[in-house]
Formats: sequence, structure tokens, C-alpha cells
Amino acid sequence: MKSVIANLPNGYWQDGVCYREAVLRQLTGTDELFLAEDTRLAPPAQRVTELLARCVIRLGPLTPVTADNTRELTIGDREALLLQLRCLTYGERLDCVLTCQAEGCGERMDVALSATDLLVSPKGDSLPRFQKLFGQYHVIFRLPIGADQEAVVAMARTDAPKAARALLERCVERVTDENELPVAELPPAVAEQLGEWLAELDPQAELKLNLTCPVCGHPFAVLFDTASFFLQEIERRGARLYREIHTLALHYHWRAADILRMSAARRHTFLELLSERTA
Repeated sequence: MKSVIANLPNGYWQDGVCYREAVLRQLTGTDELFLAEDTRLAPPAQRVTELLARCVIRLGPLTPVTADNTRELTIGDREALLLQLRCLTYGERLDCVLTCQAEGCGERMDVALSATDLLVSPKGDSLPRFQKLFGQYHVIFRLPIGADQEAVVAMARTDAPKAARALLERCVERVTDENELPVAELPPAVAEQLGEWLAELDPQAELKLNLTCPVCGHPFAVLFDTASFFLQEIERRGARLYREIHTLALHYHWRAADILRMSAARRHTFLELLSERTA
């Protein structure tokens, strides 16, 4: 099974040491089927946790890697791993359909992206926590992690702003005023500035594409959600998986379990050989 060393923009912390390397293996048919069927109704953040737990075989010196480990990774690290896993399993090119955001246009356009181009370079040294002065308030905080996303997912379904605020508050460890007295509730102005600062510290967590509509010529920006794109792609491919298993088992007399252990690339190689044979 093909594997690759992947880079983490923020890093995995263990015993006070930050490790920025992970080892990924390709998705197998078993993984695709699990994600397409067994976790189909689970929230996206939980599905990403399960996906990474299956395919990240080492985090720094840590092996094996569990769901609890991948849940503790920053959102940016999880997005970076998804992009590198997608590239390893299905290739670098990502074919998307995006919609122009200009008023009165709404043109749908095909856009080809590169997984490698979407990876953001690390911004200096990583830290387990940060501190910053926002006006009169001194805030100690950390970057959002997968566990934070999972914790607010139910709230996000009915009140997205409230969920965003709850996620932000989970990242704050301590707030003090100019007299170094604890502040119980994060002031709204500080919360807004902190949200912007988190986006600055972890740019991989929120990818923004700057595009120009080929019809109206209007420049616009759109967020690219790696997790949603990848999970939807796995579901579409999962719908074809049974047919691939049937075809390979019928012609090669392989067991379904053996076929499911193959990567998508290996299955498609044999399917192409069969296609040439029957042409």
C-alpha cells in the first residue's frame, strides 16, 4: 500500500515537542465503503476524525494513531492532511463546480484546482498556546482543533453564529483586564478580533479562492471546504465501488475482501486492462 510523508502546518505536540511530519497511506476500498456508508449520516467533523484515524499511520513518533489523536489536531492540520491524502489516493487535480457571487449573475463554472497549490506554508514557529493583548484585555488562547468542531456541530445546525462563538470560547484559556483580574465573559469586540487573529495564525483552516467570472468579469472570493469536497467525492466513488468489485471478482475470481483492500488506483488499473481486453 502506497504511503507518503505529509507535512503539518501547526504540528502534533507530544511531551512538549512539536512534530510536523505525519505518514499517510492511501484509502482502500474498505475505507471508501466505511466512509460512504457507515459514517454517511455522521457530522463532517466526526467523519474527518474517523477518516484520518484510518489513514494516518504515524504522527511524529506516535503510532498507532487513534481517533482521539486526530481529534486533537488543529483544523488547519486536518485540512492539510486531507489535501495530501486526496492527492495520494485520487491524484492532485480537483475538479470543482463553483458559482459566481456577483448579484444577478450566478454563473456556474468548472474550475480545476491543484491539491498541492492549496497547501499553505507554515507561518513560523508553532506554539501550543498563544497570548495577545486586545486593547485592555490580555488573552491566552490556542488554535481550534477537531474536537472543538465536533462539540459545536449540533448548535451549528440551528444557530451558526452562536456555534462560531462557542468554538471561539473553547479556545480561550484565560482573559484578564488591565488590572490582571480574570474576566468571566469574552467581550464581543475582543471575540471579533480574536477570530480574525486565529484565521491569521492558521490560514490552512479556511481556504479562500480568488476567482473571476468568465461571463460577467466580476472578481469574487469563495471559501473552499476541503473536507466537504473530499467526503462528497468518496460518496460518489463509493456508489460505483460495488460494480467495480463485481467486475473484478467476475473476471479474476478474487474475493471481495481482497479487492476491498486495494487502492482505487490499483482497482482502476485492472479495470482498464479488462476494458482493453473486451474492446
